[in-house]
Amino acid sequence: MTFLPIVERELRVAARARGTYRARLGAALAALLVGGWIMLMPWMRQPQVLGIALFVSLSIIAFLFSLLAGVFATADCLSEEKRDGTLGLLFLTDLRGFDIVFGKLAATSLNTFYGMLAIFPVMAISLLAGGVTGAEFGRVVLVCVNNLFFSLAVGMFCSAISKDERKAMAAAVLLIVFFTVVFPVAGLILHGETRPNYFCPPLFLFSPGYGCFMAFDATFKSFAKFNLFYESLGCIHALGWALLAAACVIVPRTWHDTDASPATTRRREFWRRLAGGSREARRALRTRLLEINPFLWLTGRDRTKALYVWAFLGVGALMWAFGLWKYPRDWKDESAYVWTALIAHTVLKLWVVSEACRHFAADRRSGALELLLCTPLPVKTIVRGQVLALAKQFSGPVLVVIVADAVFALTQRHDVEWILVWIAGLSVFAADIVALSWLGMWLGLRSRSSSRATGGAVARVMVLPWVVYGIGMTLLAVTALRRGTPGAWLNEKNATLFWMVLSLVTALGFGIWARRRLLTDFRAVATQRYEARSGRKRWWRKEAT
Repeated sequence: MTFLPIVERELRVAARARGTYRARLGAALAALLVGGWIMLMPWMRQPQVLGIALFVSLSIIAFLFSLLAGVFATADCLSEEKRDGTLGLLFLTDLRGFDIVFGKLAATSLNTFYGMLAIFPVMAISLLAGGVTGAEFGRVVLVCVNNLFFSLAVGMFCSAISKDERKAMAAAVLLIVFFTVVFPVAGLILHGETRPNYFCPPLFLFSPGYGCFMAFDATFKSFAKFNLFYESLGCIHALGWALLAAACVIVPRTWHDTDASPATTRRREFWRRLAGGSREARRALRTRLLEINPFLWLTGRDRTKALYVWAFLGVGALMWAFGLWKYPRDWKDESAYVWTALIAHTVLKLWVVSEACRHFAADRRSGALELLLCTPLPVKTIVRGQVLALAKQFSGPVLVVIVADAVFALTQRHDVEWILVWIAGLSVFAADIVALSWLGMWLGLRSRSSSRATGGAVARVMVLPWVVYGIGMTLLAVTALRRGTPGAWLNEKNATLFWMVLSLVTALGFGIWARRRLLTDFRAVATQRYEARSGRKRWWRKEAT
């Protein structure tokens, strides 16, 4: 019998797939673009400064990539099989839990691993430029590979215990944030609140963030007394294997539905009451929402969705209260305001777009959307119901964040440049929320997976303006310096205005485009099969045959 037969099959399939080679090429090109952008900086003419800047920038990108890879690569691989009902077919054979877990791991992680390897040769240019030692480069590579394995293991574990795509991805994000951020922050708080030499190894040994921090020479040598770098790598690696072993044990026990025990029934009833209230409350809510919009009742009847968003803001408020109480001087600094706004804006944007993508993608995949279109309900009513559901869930929290940003801006009302930054941030935040809602609905309708639709919307609305902004500002700066006249127009105020206009135009363009496509092509896309290919691909296939 072949050992791990699914692994062998998946590797053979991946070796013939074009996406495997495109992932490596895309990662290498992205690393080259970042490196080329850094090399164009006019103040980095010294080889040593250039080498350090290139190495640190690509290291940070590699660290983030390694920690987030599991969320997008493996967090939905097993749960998708559960939803489609195909996981049980695998257990009808003589395959065991570890065969399936490691087979899915090989299938989903190959592209991410190749993408990681493609970054390292570009990062190695810093060794030739100087300022970076071989030991430092080796530690960074070791941390990236180890964190990638840990992230993939976290994704497999969350996929094994969950059936819903969003719940699996949310659990993976929370676990990675918990180990990466919460552990070392708790250790630093204990270090500051107790004697100066206090050090709690468990809070750092199991944190991937600690390895990222200690991989550089500056920290590796400075914190020699508290240096547990290699011990931390071993603990994180062992934790990854423990999560994979747990997934192997859980998967054979969760692929099929079991009879609910009395305790499970009571727990489900409790969550049902929490989500919709009592029977009378659910009946009244149903009547009220159906009068407004029938599709609104279908998508907006679960009140826990809004409670989760308010809970996130409540946790943030509690953290702010704690910071003001313990560290009042540091907490009233401009950097604290900016980081608070940046985190709140980013989380709410990602939450809005994931919620906008999820419902249409799930209904189209299950066939419910096609059945809904057989009713007299028009397309405009369906789309309007989804918009009202998003507004019901996020309008209050978004308004609270805007008010908080306005308060932060008023604390710096004497600085004109800072006021402009806050106005730009608020404008872009509001525009992105609206654009991501429309674009998320359209891409969710077109995509089989809501995670892919979410990634596509984020790349277009949130990432694309920053890429264009970076390229544009770099070209303007290089052109001005070549002429020998930097120019009075190249200042912080004009740079902020350029970013604001670029972001607003991008959000407005994609929002209007997605809204128009939703209202005109909704029925055609919703009834189309996923296997259908574009005319260009069909023409290519005919020519090939």
